[in-house]
Order: sequence, then C-alpha cells, then structure tokens
Amino acid sequence: MKIAVLIARILLGLIFIVFSLNFFFNFIPMPKPVMSEKAQAFSGGLYGSGYFFQYLKIIELISGLAILFNRYTAFFLLVLFPVSVNIFLFHSILAPAGVPIAATIIILHLFLCFAYRKYYSSLFTAVPTL
Repeated sequence: MKIAVLIARILLGLIFIVFSLNFFFNFIPMPKPVMSEKAQAFSGGLYGSGYFFQYLKIIELISGLAILFNRYTAFFLLVLFPVSVNIFLFHSILAPAGVPIAATIIILHLFLCFAYRKYYSSLFTAVPTL
C-alpha cells in the first residue's frame, strides 16, 4: 500500500505542477480542443474574469508541490478536491475529449483521500467538543 500511495502521490503532484507551470510558461504546446458552445462559454467566463485562472494555477502549483514532497498532504488534498471534481465534471459533461486525464486525476485523488482517511476522521465529528 505504501508504494501505491507513493506512486499516486507523485503522479498527482506532478500532474498539477506540470499543468500549472504550463499555464504560465507554455512549454507543452497544446492544441485547442474542440469544445461545445457551453464549454466555450464556461471557459470564456473564467478566462474573462481576468484573475481566476492565475489564482487557480498558483493554488495548483503550491498544492502539487506540497503533495509531491509529502508536506501537509492531507490538507492539500482537501484544497485540491474541488478542483479535481470540477476538472472531471467539465470534461465528462462539456468537453469529453479530456475525460481520460480527468478520470486519472479523480481516481488518484480519491485513492489518496482514502489512504489518508485517518487524518480526516475529526472532520466528520457530528458534535465537536471544545
């Protein structure tokens, strides 16, 4: 199990690091995917905000580095979970061409959340005591 967690952690961390750095430096030329009108509207709105993708990619970079180097991993898995879910939903509903990488991200993420589940037990306390 430890080796599987290590491999999943490295893969997920690298995915977020590489794609966030590629956003800023464009070292992997990526062809513009064919997207539906709804997908273009969604992406256009996020890009049009002027800040969203820069903020998102900085969060992905910091979180990816922390996961890769195993620092505050459980916390950064929680930070990235909404990002992974949105990547998966966007590609499965609006832009199906990216489903393989989106499915990989969500599977790795869920596997790591399961592996680090003992760190989340206190979050699911129904009535916390002080």
